[in-house]
Amino acid sequence: MIQRYLYNVLKAGLAAVAKDPTILDELFQNLYGLDATEMAAIHTLFGEKPPTIMHGYARADATFPLYSIVLQNEGEKDLLIGDDAGMDDDHNDVYAAMWEHTYQILCYSQHPDATLYMYELAKTFLLTYHDYFVEKDLYAIRVSGTDLHPDERYLPGWLFVRQLTFSCEREFNQVNKVGALGKAFKVNGIFIDKAGSPSDPGAVKTLVVPISGNEEEEE
Repeated sequence: MIQRYLYNVLKAGLAAVAKDPTILDELFQNLYGLDATEMAAIHTLFGEKPPTIMHGYARADATFPLYSIVLQNEGEKDLLIGDDAGMDDDHNDVYAAMWEHTYQILCYSQHPDATLYMYELAKTFLLTYHDYFVEKDLYAIRVSGTDLHPDERYLPGWLFVRQLTFSCEREFNQVNKVGALGKAFKVNGIFIDKAGSPSDPGAVKTLVVPISGNEEEEE
């Protein structure tokens, strides 16, 4: 599941920073040109209280700062003819379609600058671990982001949040195995009276009795 891939990347990235804090210098000082005072604050943030990671929207009892992974949208993008990808070696039908997935990584903290640092670091993780996503058969990977408008119906006023969006595509294949699961969605026979059919409907009880045209309707 893609949300777990995102979780793994965030976890691996934070672990790498904990092991080698100079990664922060490479990003924020060498690339973005932040001064020594701000760099000290960044090292304190990620050294003393690194962000936690969770699936789903943040709750009041969550630990902040926090990365929250949320499914924004997914759906079928390109379908094969009749959704049919043929049969596997065991003669099971295979359903196939191309799916598009969009996830949000919400960066929560109690300070706007800390939220910004978290966002930039998470964005770097997603770009750095691009090959990992490719190994998981993801493609057409796109990363974008935006600030979220404060809305206290969904977010406490003392929290700041920025949204990082991860989109990708992946082929989805489902094998309809000839077994208990497949049989659960199939009916053996048809619901007609055996006496009126030249074909054997199988071991299905006749539960519907047709009304002949000679019978009078009930008032």
